[in-house]
Amino acid sequence: MNYIYWLSQIQYSEQFLVGDKLFILSQLLQHECPVLPGFVLGNNLLQQFLADLKAELSAVNPNNHWKKLALDDYQTLQSVAIRSRQIVNQALLNPTWQAEIEQAVQQLNSDLLILEPFITIPGGQPHSISSLWRSHTCNQTPEALATAIKLVWSELFIASSLLYWQKLGLTSDQVNLSILVRPLKAAYASGIIEVSEAGVQIKASWGLEPSLLQGDVEPDEYCLDRHTGYILSLHLGHKNYAYRPKSIDLNTPSIDCIEAYIPGEDLAETYVLDPEAIALLFQLTQDILEQQPQIKYLAWTAFKPDIPKSNKVELVANHIPQSKSTTPNFYFTRFNNQLISTAAITEDLTPSLSVQPLLIGVAAASGKVQSEVVVVKDFQTHHQPIPAGSILVTKIINPQHISLIKQAGGIITEMGGKNSHGAIIARELHIPAVVNVTDATKIIQNAVTVLLDGDNGKVYPATKHQQAQFRPASNSHTPSPTDPIATKLMVNLFQPASIAVASHLPIDGVGLLRSELMLAELLASQTFARWQEPFQREFVATLTNSLRQFTAAFTPRPVFYRSLDCYAEESLNPVSRSRGTYGYLSDPTLFDLELKALKNITAEGYANLNLILPFVRSVEEFKFCYRRLENAGLTAQSSFQVWIMAEVPSVIMLLPEYVRAGVQGIAIGTNDLTQLFLGVNREQAQFSDRGLNANHPAMQKAIAEIIKTAKANNIECCVCGQAPVEHPSLIDQLIQWGVDTISVEPEAVGRTYRAIARAERRMLLDEVRSSRY
Repeated sequence: MNYIYWLSQIQYSEQFLVGDKLFILSQLLQHECPVLPGFVLGNNLLQQFLADLKAELSAVNPNNHWKKLALDDYQTLQSVAIRSRQIVNQALLNPTWQAEIEQAVQQLNSDLLILEPFITIPGGQPHSISSLWRSHTCNQTPEALATAIKLVWSELFIASSLLYWQKLGLTSDQVNLSILVRPLKAAYASGIIEVSEAGVQIKASWGLEPSLLQGDVEPDEYCLDRHTGYILSLHLGHKNYAYRPKSIDLNTPSIDCIEAYIPGEDLAETYVLDPEAIALLFQLTQDILEQQPQIKYLAWTAFKPDIPKSNKVELVANHIPQSKSTTPNFYFTRFNNQLISTAAITEDLTPSLSVQPLLIGVAAASGKVQSEVVVVKDFQTHHQPIPAGSILVTKIINPQHISLIKQAGGIITEMGGKNSHGAIIARELHIPAVVNVTDATKIIQNAVTVLLDGDNGKVYPATKHQQAQFRPASNSHTPSPTDPIATKLMVNLFQPASIAVASHLPIDGVGLLRSELMLAELLASQTFARWQEPFQREFVATLTNSLRQFTAAFTPRPVFYRSLDCYAEESLNPVSRSRGTYGYLSDPTLFDLELKALKNITAEGYANLNLILPFVRSVEEFKFCYRRLENAGLTAQSSFQVWIMAEVPSVIMLLPEYVRAGVQGIAIGTNDLTQLFLGVNREQAQFSDRGLNANHPAMQKAIAEIIKTAKANNIECCVCGQAPVEHPSLIDQLIQWGVDTISVEPEAVGRTYRAIARAERRMLLDEVRSSRY
C-alpha cells in the first residue's frame, strides 16, 4: 500500500488520498513556485490505522458514529474524547509503516520536523474547521515521530472536533485527514498575504508562524496596489515576541521543538520587509495567482542568514527605508480560497496614484470622507452648527465646540496632535480627522469639495464630480480575546451614544469619563456668571441623567467620573488657566453641582460610581475638595472611591501625602503630564515627532516612579492617556512596573487587549527562564 506522497510528485489520481489543498500545493511546486517541500502521509494510512483500532474505539463510542452523542451532555462528550484519544495515542504503529516513514524523513535532511494536518470533509467544507487543528513538532527519532503522527490523528477525537462531526452527521472514516511532514528550520520571518479586488495586504513578523497565527504579536502591514504592487500604505507593528526551533538533544525523543523568545529591542522599530523584499513577495504572489487565480490567502515563511538592522521608521511618500540586507528566500506553506483575516482590504476612496495631496498633516481619526468644505477661522464669531456631512476646516477645536461640530463629516485643523482635544473628540464621534495641517484655513477655500483621508493624514482634490459622504467604520465589532489578562483594561468615554458598543467590549469598566466633553454642549450655552437658578437645576438633572446611563450600562463594573476641568478658551498654556481643582477654590459652584449629581446616583443604589479629581496642583486643593465630598455625604459610602489625576509633576513627589489625606487611587494622564514634564504643547505635533512624547526616557521614569509609589502605598494606579496606544512598546514596561489598569479609547481596546496579553506572556516567559538559572 502506497501512503507516502512527495509533495513535488503528487499525481491527479492521488488527489483523493491527499486532499484538494495538498494536490494544489503539489501542482504549484511542480510549476516551480516556491512552496516549502516535504512529503504527505495520505488519508489511506489513517483509515488503515483506525480500522485496526475499530473494536476499541467502538467500545467507547458504538459504531464510531458521533451523531448519537448528546450535545448538552458535556461530561459524556469529554469522556468519549479523552478515552478515544488515549486509544489512538497508546496504539503502536505498524513496524513496516514506521520504517518506511523514517526512510522518507531521512531524505528531508532535517533534525527537526513539523507535521501539519490538512483536512477535507464531504461537501468540500474544509475551511470552517481549520481553527480546530494545530501542527505538531518533533525531532527525527523514531519514538518522537510516531508520537507526533498519532497526536495529529488523535485530534479527530478532541471534544470540539466531536461536536463538529456530530453536527455534520459524520463518522471518522468520512473525514479525509492527511499529514504534511516538512523540515523545521529557524525562520527569518513569516506572514500571510490576502488578495482582494481592492489590493494585496501583506502581514509580517519575526520568526516562525505561530506568533502571528496565534495573535501573539501585532504584525507589520503593507497594503499594495493589486495590479502594480505599489506600496499604498504601511503600518509598523509591535513584534517583540517570536518563535524558533529549540536546541535539543537529538538522541532523546522530543515532541515539543519550538520555543518562544524575545527579539532585540531595536526590532520593535524595524520593518520586517524592505522594498526589495516586498516587490519580490508581490511578484511571487502574482506567479501563484497565474496558476491558481481562485486563491485569496497565502501563508509564507522566509529564510535568511542576517536580520536587517536599519529599517527604522522614516516614512516618506509611501515608501519605506532601503535595507542593505540581502533579500530573503520566500516559501509558501498554505493557501485558502477565502479571506481568513478579519482585516481584509476593502474598496475605499484612495485616489489615483498620480494624484498628489493638497495638504499633509497628522492622521488623528481614521476614515475617509469626500464632501464640501466649511472654513471656520474663528469660533469666537461662529456660533452656527457645521452643516451635516461637511468637512470642517479650522485652526483648533476645544471641548466647547462639540455642539457645533458633532454633525461634521470630517475635520481638518491647523493645530493639534494625536492627543489634542480635537483628535480625542473626533475619534469618539467617529469623524475622520487630519490635524496639524499648516495654513489649512488659508489654502482651502470655502465650499470646495475635497477628499479627507484620516487614515494617512492627507487631503486630496475630489475624486468624483458628484459629492459623496463616507463615514468611517466605527469599530463596532467586539474583539474576541482568547487569552485572559491579569491587568485590568478599561475604556475612556464621554458621550452616552458610545455606551451601546463600549459596554460589550472585553473591558473591566470605564477608566475615564470625561465630564468637560460630556457636558460641553450644556456648558457652552451659559457663562459661569449665569449659572444660577434655574440653570443649576438643569445642570444637575442633565448630569444625573448622563451618569445614570453609564453606571446602569456598566454595573457592576466601575465607572470613574472625572470632574470638570474647565479653562479659558483663548488660553493655550495649560499652566496659565485656572483649571482643575485650583478653579474650585475660587468658585466651587459647578463642583458642588457635580457632587449633587453624584449623590443622586449613589442614592439610587448604584455602587459602581467613583470620582477622579482633575489637574490637582497641591495637597491643600485635594483637602478642600475632600471636605466638600464629606459634606455631600459621598465619603460615607465604602464603595465610593476618590482618586486624583497625575498630570502635574509635583504629584510624583507628594503622592504619599495625598494618600494620607484620603486619596484612594491615581490615574496617570499621560497627555497633560507629558506637556508639563517635558515643556511641550499637546496641540503642536512637532514636539512628539522629535521624541518629546510620553515614550521619552524621562517620562518613562516618571510613570514608573508613580506606579512604584502607588504600590508602596497600597493604592491602585491606572494609565488613562493615549500613550499606550501611540507607543505599544510602553505596554510591556507598564506591565513589568506593575500597573493595575490601562484605560484607552474604544477603537483601541482590541489591539490594547492583545498587547497586554502578549506582554504578560513575555513576563511569564522571562520568569520561567530566570528560574532555570
